[in-house]
Amino acid sequence: MNTSTREAKLAYIDQVFELNSDFITKETYIYQTQIQVCYLGTLVHYEDTYDTLVARLSYLHVKDNPIDQIALSPSTRVNVPLTEIVNSILQGMLIIFPLEGYENIVLEPSSINSSRSIVEAQTENPIQTSLDAFTEDMYANISLIRRKMRIKDLHVQTYTLGAELPREVAVLYVEGQADPNVIQLIHNCLNENASMDISDVQGLMKALKQPSYSIVPTYLTSELPSTTKHNLMDGRVVIFLDHFPFSLSFPSIISDFWDVKTDKDQPTLYMYLYRIVRITSLIIAITMPGLYVVLNSVNPELLRIQLAVSITNSREGVPYPVLVELLMMLFIIEMVIEASIRLPKSIGPTITMVGGIILGQAVVSARLVSYFLIIVVAGSTIAHFTMGTYMNTVSIRLYKYVVIVFCALYGILGLMSSIALFCFYLGTITTFEVPYLSLSTKREKSK
Repeated sequence: MNTSTREAKLAYIDQVFELNSDFITKETYIYQTQIQVCYLGTLVHYEDTYDTLVARLSYLHVKDNPIDQIALSPSTRVNVPLTEIVNSILQGMLIIFPLEGYENIVLEPSSINSSRSIVEAQTENPIQTSLDAFTEDMYANISLIRRKMRIKDLHVQTYTLGAELPREVAVLYVEGQADPNVIQLIHNCLNENASMDISDVQGLMKALKQPSYSIVPTYLTSELPSTTKHNLMDGRVVIFLDHFPFSLSFPSIISDFWDVKTDKDQPTLYMYLYRIVRITSLIIAITMPGLYVVLNSVNPELLRIQLAVSITNSREGVPYPVLVELLMMLFIIEMVIEASIRLPKSIGPTITMVGGIILGQAVVSARLVSYFLIIVVAGSTIAHFTMGTYMNTVSIRLYKYVVIVFCALYGILGLMSSIALFCFYLGTITTFEVPYLSLSTKREKSK
């Protein structure tokens, strides 16, 4: 390579990284052959890379012309464009500039291990299934899936999205199980938005043209490879986002409220028992707070006289209307839930449990709320967290306020109308042309 051209490229690279103190460029020798190397010290373990390279050349008995042997390695690229050199440096590659011969050699070095090791799940509680969980390394996550699904029909396709902040995305599906139309629509969305910067999951959903304000999620998240394996075999398309330790499975359907994939690792009778409990809990979580408003302030005649008297006595001395009383307690519970999530794990459960007990006892003793309301709020809150996924839990927590407003305005008619409205709303949702009320996400077999 012409010396002036080489110096111009090195000057350009130095200019690009002049404000990066971890960028290193220096001259070195490999068996008396002078080279110039460039790399980021925070991504490349240079000493290990150099020792490995010299040891390999020594094993091959190559000392006269080591550059040719390095260039012939299957893990290297030669004579790449200048812009690609910059991107390679940012990806953690080592760039070699020989004095003669090749213009440049891009070498995959020994990297500094900064990724988290595979540990147990932190946000999901697996029962009688594998305990390993995804990490921030996308390729390690794909490896976990490959080890659990040793089938040739599992396909993996990767994309790089973003112009200013590139980020890798992997799409996984099982041929013959996933709907080809869903696969094609996802690929079309990713190709059309290849230049869109994806800094978070909301950005990915925007690239996939998913609704921004849907009450129910159009995808499932999981940090368990075992759950993701079941999702793939059920015909879903799974997306991994680099540096995000969760899988995103498309599409979501109504049965995800009560269908937990790891239930299949237990006896069939137990699985159906769990699902019956979750379906019952779903109904309780949606209707119980609104029903309390109905039976106290709008349609008390629906109660038996003994129960009506008992509830009336429990509200004796409470200065607030039923709606205000209920919303106040629900907001306190929402704060307790958020606090339990944000506090450190060492003190979070203790603080929220003690705070909830003390606060609940205090508001009842002060006659700010009724005893019966404490039962209603506690029961509906427990029912929330029996749902299949945490995101479905949040959707029910959100919609119950709509039910409460309808109940406060129209009584028992409002309760029935809000439930019917919820069903109609679910009927309008489609994810990549798959209706939310579908019974299965598997590809329909042609007769």
